Amino acid sequence: MKIAIAYGKFCLTFRGSLPFAAHRQDPRGLTGSEYGFIRIAQELAALGHDVTAYTVSDETEFEGIKIRSVNDFGEVDASFDAAVAINEMELLRDCKAKLRVCEHFLNSFDYAKLGFEQHVDLWLSPSQGHLDMILGMSHEVEIAPGKVGGYFKADPANWTVIPLGCDPERYDLTEECPICEDLEYGQTCSCKGTGRRPLSKAPGRVVYCSSPDRGLHWLLQEWPAIKRAVPHATLKIFYRLQPWIDGFADVAYTPPIEMLRSRAVYIQECLLRMSGPEWGITVCDSVSREQIEREMCEAEVLAYPCDTVRWSEGFSCTILEGCAARACPVITDCDALGGIYVGSASVCDRHDIAGWRDSVIEHLSNEVQRGKTNFCARAFAERHTWRLHAERLVAAIEKTQGRAGHHAGSAPRQNASLKSVLGPASPIRGPEASESLEQWTAARNAR
Repeated sequence: MKIAIAYGKFCLTFRGSLPFAAHRQDPRGLTGSEYGFIRIAQELAALGHDVTAYTVSDETEFEGIKIRSVNDFGEVDASFDAAVAINEMELLRDCKAKLRVCEHFLNSFDYAKLGFEQHVDLWLSPSQGHLDMILGMSHEVEIAPGKVGGYFKADPANWTVIPLGCDPERYDLTEECPICEDLEYGQTCSCKGTGRRPLSKAPGRVVYCSSPDRGLHWLLQEWPAIKRAVPHATLKIFYRLQPWIDGFADVAYTPPIEMLRSRAVYIQECLLRMSGPEWGITVCDSVSREQIEREMCEAEVLAYPCDTVRWSEGFSCTILEGCAARACPVITDCDALGGIYVGSASVCDRHDIAGWRDSVIEHLSNEVQRGKTNFCARAFAERHTWRLHAERLVAAIEKTQGRAGHHAGSAPRQNASLKSVLGPASPIRGPEASESLEQWTAARNAR
């Protein structure tokens, strides 16, 4: 198939432009959406499709992907079998592709303009919890100072669930085995003579890798208790923390923003009070993909006491990558997270922070419990890869085109719902690691 995939300026925000060739080495790091956009394009191309990526970049080609300016997305015509917009459904208004698809990772539509839904044929949600939220309420559209342009109610016939992904193989890092050199003739060690062994965990290492407004305040509140129970524990915080804190200095008082501002002030005060070496806290800011993969591999616990001020977490690639890295995610059931990761991570009640803290302590102190959690976490990550995401995306496009009879630039036909095409919105689990795409699609259609 000929596929256009777009990632626009609204999502790029501070970055300005997106690196392709050096996306794993960029010291600014990548958000989950940015990395997902690149990986989806890569996997579509690897599956043999003709892929053009529309975004802001200085590059023109990457691994068989043609790269064009997002300003030229209007050139996408009926020769394209599908056009896929990541989050920015407005990009599809002038699109003439045979099928117009929006992968909607965000949680609102207030940045869109009225009538946007008439230009999207297929909506993809990253989890069942996210889709339930989308379908369960009316959403404000085209918000301007002092007014709302209108409201949007999603049509369940045009929505389905395709989970996001990760790259488990990226977290199978190794290091030189120091034991082999000291062995006598005929003896072997766990590296089986290869001279390499899995990268060692840093004892007591805890990492926080998500947006600071979503739970860092709880982690810092509980850190003294964690430190007393596990004296060797250390904490590394990865995010653009100081720019986020400084950003509130120029924001005028408004009730919705004050809870975020109070969290920023609290976090800043906590870090000031626990700045000494005895607390073991390091603020690392953003880092490259390569470094964050290594940091997760070295961590014993990925701590994420998620507690959003509004519905925000529809999937969390950070948690999925923590599963892949065997970083033992200890999280809460906030928003969609409980439905996704229960049984694959340590999931605690978002309203029981003391219970979450105790789980962090238990997993830092109990190697057997940590191993059990990591076994389930890694198995879950291997069932949720970017390759599987791309295969499911292609299956959704082909089935929708084949059975719904879409024509270039047409509005969705209401008499051919996605439920009849793909079956009900898929649960977050599956396909299993041993299940082929054909088996997965057949199972969906049988439901």
